[in-house]
This record gives sequence, structure tokens and C-alpha cells, in this order.
Amino acid sequence: MKQQDKEDPRVEESPSALNFEYNVNRFGVLFLLAIIFSAVAGLFSNGLLSSASKQNSTHTLDINYDRFERLTSESEINITLQSLHASRYIVSIGNSLLNNYQLGDIRPEPDSMYSKGNTLYLIYNAADVQSPLSLWISVTPKKPGNIANTVKVNSEPEITFSQFVYP
Repeated sequence: MKQQDKEDPRVEESPSALNFEYNVNRFGVLFLLAIIFSAVAGLFSNGLLSSASKQNSTHTLDINYDRFERLTSESEINITLQSLHASRYIVSIGNSLLNNYQLGDIRPEPDSMYSKGNTLYLIYNAADVQSPLSLWISVTPKKPGNIANTVKVNSEPEITFSQFVYP
């Protein structure tokens, strides 16, 4: 067999495949760095971008929560009640929070609580608590997506806040 009869062992290179590989290497590293910085900043869980707080218009109710949650991962919502001139505090939690989250611990425990018309009511005697009253509610999301929740105390304006739950 002569040298000329052997096939050329070189591989034919495709310019479009080489350009694709080059672009994946160039932009892939930037994409991965963007994901890492987003995670550190709190886009996917706890962090600077995730922590949020809201206050009602009369400044009697504050809520601290995380904008971003993970499905089946427990987190806490902090509700702070400023001093109200009432004999008891009635905190009402809307049905969206009840339907989309599994409620865990409620600290401090309410003096009484009941559910009526898809709303949970937590009742605290004002004489038994110090002002401001800070409630911690442990919640575990049951469904992914953007979820709007409402919280209200007595006849004060309610607060509506949204959380995005990652699957």
C-alpha cells in the first residue's frame, strides 16, 4: 500500500462550530458569574435583594419578609404592631397566606385564635403584651409562583405584600 492511498488523518474543522464554542466559553463564564453574584446578593434566598419590609399608612403595622422563597423551605415573617389604643390586638391574616403556605410556629402564642371566612384571626390582650408587639410566624410555601398576601390589625389599614416562590 502506497502512502498516497492512505486517507488524510486530519479532521475537517467547521468554522460555525468553532465560533459557537468560542461564544459559549466567552459568554458562559459571564453568565455563571452573574448567577453566582445574584445568589450572593439574595435573589434566590436570603440576602440584600431578598429582605423587604412594608409599613401601613398609619405606621401601626410593620412587616419584614423575604421577597424570594424556595418551595418547601421554611422562613419567617416578622409582624410588628406599634402601640394602639385598644384592649386587644386582632391580627387578621388573609386566605392567600393560608392557602399557599403551611403555617408553623407563631411566637408569641396568641391568647386565642380562630378562622372565619378563609381568614385567620390571632387575638392578643393588650394588657398582656409589651408595646411594640413583635410576632414571628414560620411559613413553608406549598406552591411555586408569585403570591400576594395580606395582614391587618384591628381596623387599621392592611398591608399587602408579595413573595416569589421558586420551585
